[in-house]
Amino acid sequence: MTTTPLITAKNINHAYGDKTVLNDISLTLHPNEIVTLIGPNGAGKSTLLKILLNLIQPSSGQVHRKAGLRIGFMPQKIQVDASMPLSVQRFLELGLARRSQNLFNKKANDTTELYEIINDLKLNDLLNHPIQQVSGGEMQRILLARALLRQPELLILDEPVQGVDLQGQTELYHYISEIRQKYGCGVLMVSHDLHIVMKSTNKVLCLNQHVCCSGLPQAVSGNPAFQEIFGQGFEEVALYEHHHDDRVCSHTHGHTDT
Repeated sequence: MTTTPLITAKNINHAYGDKTVLNDISLTLHPNEIVTLIGPNGAGKSTLLKILLNLIQPSSGQVHRKAGLRIGFMPQKIQVDASMPLSVQRFLELGLARRSQNLFNKKANDTTELYEIINDLKLNDLLNHPIQQVSGGEMQRILLARALLRQPELLILDEPVQGVDLQGQTELYHYISEIRQKYGCGVLMVSHDLHIVMKSTNKVLCLNQHVCCSGLPQAVSGNPAFQEIFGQGFEEVALYEHHHDDRVCSHTHGHTDT
Protein backbone atom coordinates (compact mmCIF):
# COMPACT_ATOMS: atom_id res chain seq x y z
CA MET A 1 0.00 0.00 0.00
CA THR A 2 1.14 3.49 -0.74
CA THR A 3 -0.82 5.29 1.98
CA THR A 4 0.91 6.59 5.09
CA PRO A 5 0.70 3.94 7.83
CA LEU A 6 -1.49 4.73 10.82
CA ILE A 7 0.70 2.76 13.23
CA THR A 8 3.98 0.97 12.71
CA ALA A 9 5.30 -1.22 15.52
CA LYS A 10 8.83 -2.61 15.25
CA ASN A 11 10.47 -5.33 17.34
CA ILE A 12 8.15 -4.90 20.31
CA ASN A 13 9.09 -6.80 23.45
CA HIS A 14 7.33 -6.61 26.78
CA ALA A 15 7.66 -8.31 30.13
CA TYR A 16 5.95 -8.10 33.50
CA GLY A 17 8.77 -8.72 35.92
CA ASP A 18 10.57 -11.83 34.69
CA LYS A 19 7.60 -13.00 32.61
CA THR A 20 7.85 -12.21 28.88
CA VAL A 21 4.46 -11.64 27.27
CA LEU A 22 5.52 -10.21 23.89
CA ASN A 23 8.55 -11.24 21.89
CA ASP A 24 9.75 -9.34 18.80
CA ILE A 25 6.35 -8.19 17.47
CA SER A 26 6.24 -6.08 14.31
CA LEU A 27 3.13 -4.93 12.48
CA THR A 28 1.81 -2.09 10.37
CA LEU A 29 -1.76 -0.79 10.25
CA HIS A 30 -2.93 1.08 7.15
CA PRO A 31 -6.04 3.13 6.33
CA ASN A 32 -8.90 1.22 4.73
CA GLU A 33 -7.46 -2.10 5.89
CA ILE A 34 -8.89 -4.67 8.29
CA VAL A 35 -6.39 -6.67 10.34
CA THR A 36 -7.65 -9.41 12.64
CA LEU A 37 -5.46 -10.35 15.61
CA ILE A 38 -6.13 -13.81 17.01
CA GLY A 39 -4.54 -15.90 19.72
CA PRO A 40 -5.29 -18.05 22.77
CA ASN A 41 -5.74 -16.72 26.28
CA GLY A 42 -2.44 -15.40 27.59
CA ALA A 43 -1.08 -14.75 24.09
CA GLY A 44 -0.39 -11.08 24.85
CA LYS A 45 -3.25 -9.61 22.79
CA SER A 46 -4.40 -7.21 25.54
CA THR A 47 -0.85 -6.07 26.26
CA LEU A 48 -0.20 -5.41 22.58
CA LEU A 49 -3.43 -3.38 22.38
CA LYS A 50 -2.37 -1.26 25.36
CA ILE A 51 0.97 -0.58 23.71
CA LEU A 52 -0.63 0.38 20.40
CA LEU A 53 -3.08 2.64 22.26
CA ASN A 54 -0.13 4.27 24.09
CA LEU A 55 -1.52 3.20 27.47
CA ILE A 56 1.73 1.49 28.40
CA GLN A 57 5.25 1.64 26.98
CA PRO A 58 6.92 -1.52 25.67
CA SER A 59 9.99 -2.89 27.43
CA SER A 60 11.80 -2.43 24.13
CA GLY A 61 10.99 -1.67 20.51
CA GLN A 62 9.38 1.29 18.79
CA VAL A 63 5.85 2.37 17.94
CA HIS A 64 5.33 5.14 15.38
CA ARG A 65 1.87 6.68 15.10
CA LYS A 66 0.63 9.03 12.42
CA ALA A 67 0.69 12.60 13.73
CA GLY A 68 -2.63 13.49 15.34
CA LEU A 69 -3.96 9.98 14.86
CA ARG A 70 -7.59 9.66 15.95
CA ILE A 71 -8.40 6.26 17.44
CA GLY A 72 -11.84 4.89 18.22
CA PHE A 73 -11.80 2.03 20.73
CA MET A 74 -14.57 -0.49 21.27
CA PRO A 75 -14.12 -2.53 24.47
CA GLN A 76 -15.26 -6.12 24.92
CA LYS A 77 -18.09 -5.01 27.17
CA ILE A 78 -19.13 -2.28 29.55
CA GLN A 79 -20.93 -2.45 32.87
CA VAL A 80 -23.60 0.17 33.60
CA ASP A 81 -25.14 0.34 37.07
CA ALA A 82 -28.70 -0.94 36.88
CA SER A 83 -29.94 1.92 39.05
CA MET A 84 -28.55 4.62 36.77
CA PRO A 85 -31.25 6.34 34.65
CA LEU A 86 -29.31 6.30 31.39
CA SER A 87 -30.85 6.01 27.95
CA VAL A 88 -29.03 4.87 24.83
CA GLN A 89 -29.29 8.44 23.57
CA ARG A 90 -27.66 9.89 26.67
CA PHE A 91 -24.97 7.19 26.66
CA LEU A 92 -24.02 8.22 23.13
CA GLU A 93 -24.17 11.91 24.02
CA LEU A 94 -21.63 11.30 26.79
CA GLY A 95 -19.24 10.05 24.11
CA LEU A 96 -19.33 13.32 22.22
CA ALA A 97 -16.30 15.57 22.46
CA ARG A 98 -18.61 18.58 22.79
CA ARG A 99 -21.08 17.33 25.37
CA SER A 100 -23.05 20.55 25.48
CA GLN A 101 -23.98 20.25 21.82
CA ASN A 102 -27.31 18.44 21.55
CA LEU A 103 -27.02 16.76 18.18
CA PHE A 104 -30.08 14.65 18.92
CA ASN A 105 -32.38 17.67 18.75
CA LYS A 106 -35.10 17.01 16.19
CA LYS A 107 -34.28 20.33 14.59
CA ALA A 108 -30.72 19.22 13.96
CA ASN A 109 -29.69 18.49 10.39
CA ASP A 110 -30.45 14.85 9.63
CA THR A 111 -27.36 14.70 7.47
CA THR A 112 -24.96 15.20 10.35
CA GLU A 113 -22.37 12.51 10.72
CA LEU A 114 -23.87 11.50 14.05
CA TYR A 115 -27.19 10.69 12.45
CA GLU A 116 -25.39 8.85 9.68
CA ILE A 117 -23.71 6.63 12.25
CA ILE A 118 -27.00 6.01 14.04
CA ASN A 119 -28.70 5.16 10.75
CA ASP A 120 -25.82 2.98 9.57
CA LEU A 121 -25.96 0.90 12.76
CA LYS A 122 -29.78 0.91 12.90
CA LEU A 123 -29.98 2.46 16.37
CA ASN A 124 -32.86 4.90 15.75
CA ASP A 125 -35.45 2.79 17.54
CA LEU A 126 -33.19 2.26 20.57
CA LEU A 127 -32.36 5.86 21.45
CA ASN A 128 -35.00 6.15 24.19
CA HIS A 129 -34.41 2.68 25.63
CA PRO A 130 -32.59 2.27 28.98
CA ILE A 131 -29.04 1.20 28.19
CA GLN A 132 -29.36 -1.64 30.73
CA GLN A 133 -32.22 -3.25 28.79
CA VAL A 134 -30.68 -3.65 25.35
CA SER A 135 -29.61 -7.06 24.08
CA GLY A 136 -26.01 -8.18 23.71
CA GLY A 137 -25.99 -7.56 19.97
CA GLU A 138 -27.61 -4.16 20.40
CA MET A 139 -25.05 -3.16 23.03
CA GLN A 140 -22.20 -4.05 20.70
CA ARG A 141 -23.68 -1.84 17.99
CA ILE A 142 -24.06 0.97 20.53
CA LEU A 143 -20.42 0.62 21.61
CA LEU A 144 -19.36 0.62 17.97
CA ALA A 145 -21.35 3.80 17.34
CA ARG A 146 -19.76 5.48 20.34
CA ALA A 147 -16.30 4.59 19.04
CA LEU A 148 -17.21 6.09 15.66
CA LEU A 149 -18.24 9.40 17.24
CA ARG A 150 -14.53 10.23 17.46
CA GLN A 151 -14.36 10.15 13.65
CA PRO A 152 -11.48 7.69 13.98
CA GLU A 153 -8.80 7.07 11.42
CA LEU A 154 -8.16 3.79 13.22
CA LEU A 155 -10.88 1.69 14.81
CA ILE A 156 -9.72 -0.84 17.40
CA LEU A 157 -12.22 -3.53 18.37
CA ASP A 158 -11.46 -5.78 21.34
CA GLU A 159 -13.34 -9.05 20.76
CA PRO A 160 -16.41 -7.21 19.43
CA VAL A 161 -18.65 -10.30 19.17
CA GLN A 162 -18.09 -11.64 22.67
CA GLY A 163 -21.41 -12.77 24.14
CA VAL A 164 -23.27 -12.26 20.85
CA ASP A 165 -25.15 -15.08 19.10
CA LEU A 166 -24.15 -16.31 15.65
CA GLN A 167 -26.63 -14.13 13.78
CA GLY A 168 -25.55 -11.09 15.78
CA GLN A 169 -21.90 -11.85 15.04
CA THR A 170 -22.57 -12.04 11.31
CA GLU A 171 -24.49 -8.76 11.40
CA LEU A 172 -21.81 -6.97 13.40
CA TYR A 173 -19.06 -8.12 11.03
CA HIS A 174 -21.20 -6.82 8.16
CA TYR A 175 -21.53 -3.42 9.86
CA ILE A 176 -17.77 -3.26 10.46
CA SER A 177 -17.08 -4.06 6.81
CA GLU A 178 -19.50 -1.37 5.64
CA ILE A 179 -17.99 1.18 8.04
CA ARG A 180 -14.50 0.50 6.71
CA GLN A 181 -15.72 0.98 3.15
CA LYS A 182 -17.70 4.15 3.94
CA TYR A 183 -15.25 5.96 6.22
CA GLY A 184 -11.96 4.53 4.93
CA CYS A 185 -10.63 3.96 8.44
CA GLY A 186 -8.21 1.23 9.35
CA VAL A 187 -9.57 -1.53 11.57
CA LEU A 188 -7.70 -3.70 14.05
CA MET A 189 -9.99 -6.39 15.41
CA VAL A 190 -8.99 -8.70 18.23
CA SER A 191 -10.54 -12.15 18.40
CA HIS A 192 -10.12 -15.22 20.56
CA ASP A 193 -10.39 -17.60 17.64
CA LEU A 194 -10.88 -17.88 13.89
CA HIS A 195 -14.30 -19.54 13.82
CA ILE A 196 -15.80 -16.61 11.92
CA VAL A 197 -13.77 -14.07 9.98
CA MET A 198 -15.40 -11.37 7.90
CA LYS A 199 -14.82 -11.82 4.20
CA SER A 200 -13.19 -8.40 3.85
CA THR A 201 -10.40 -9.07 6.36
CA ASN A 202 -7.15 -8.16 4.64
CA LYS A 203 -4.83 -9.97 7.00
CA VAL A 204 -4.93 -12.24 10.04
CA LEU A 205 -2.11 -12.24 12.58
CA CYS A 206 -1.84 -15.24 14.89
CA LEU A 207 -0.22 -14.18 18.16
CA ASN A 208 1.10 -16.43 20.91
CA GLN A 209 3.60 -14.05 22.56
CA HIS A 210 5.30 -13.97 19.17
CA VAL A 211 3.72 -13.77 15.70
CA CYS A 212 3.25 -17.41 14.75
CA CYS A 213 1.91 -16.75 11.27
CA SER A 214 0.06 -14.15 9.24
CA GLY A 215 -1.86 -13.85 6.01
CA LEU A 216 -5.33 -14.60 4.63
CA PRO A 217 -7.77 -16.42 6.94
CA GLN A 218 -7.66 -19.54 4.76
CA ALA A 219 -3.87 -19.62 4.83
CA VAL A 220 -3.59 -19.01 8.57
CA SER A 221 -6.15 -21.70 9.44
CA GLY A 222 -4.06 -24.26 7.55
CA ASN A 223 -0.71 -23.17 8.94
CA PRO A 224 1.04 -25.75 11.18
CA ALA A 225 1.82 -23.09 13.81
CA PHE A 226 -1.87 -22.14 13.99
CA GLN A 227 -3.00 -25.76 14.15
CA GLU A 228 -0.52 -26.47 16.92
CA ILE A 229 -2.21 -23.79 19.03
CA PHE A 230 -5.87 -24.30 18.12
CA GLY A 231 -5.92 -27.86 16.84
CA GLN A 232 -6.91 -29.15 13.45
CA GLY A 233 -10.36 -29.41 11.93
CA PHE A 234 -10.63 -25.83 10.75
CA GLU A 235 -11.30 -27.06 7.23
CA GLU A 236 -14.86 -27.52 8.51
CA VAL A 237 -15.09 -23.94 9.74
CA ALA A 238 -17.11 -21.54 7.62
CA LEU A 239 -14.42 -19.04 6.73
CA TYR A 240 -15.57 -16.41 4.27
CA GLU A 241 -13.46 -16.32 1.13
CA HIS A 242 -11.66 -13.14 0.15
CA HIS A 243 -10.04 -12.96 -3.26
CA HIS A 244 -7.08 -10.64 -3.64
CA ASP A 245 -3.33 -10.84 -4.12
CA ASP A 246 -2.16 -10.28 -0.55
CA ARG A 247 0.80 -12.40 0.43
CA VAL A 248 -0.11 -15.66 2.14
CA CYS A 249 0.92 -16.88 5.54
CA SER A 250 4.44 -16.29 6.81
CA HIS A 251 6.03 -19.17 8.71
CA THR A 252 8.47 -17.04 10.63
CA HIS A 253 8.38 -16.97 14.42
CA GLY A 254 10.05 -13.59 14.73
CA HIS A 255 8.04 -10.85 13.12
CA THR A 256 5.89 -10.15 10.09
CA ASP A 257 6.85 -7.98 7.17
CA THR A 258 3.92 -5.63 6.72
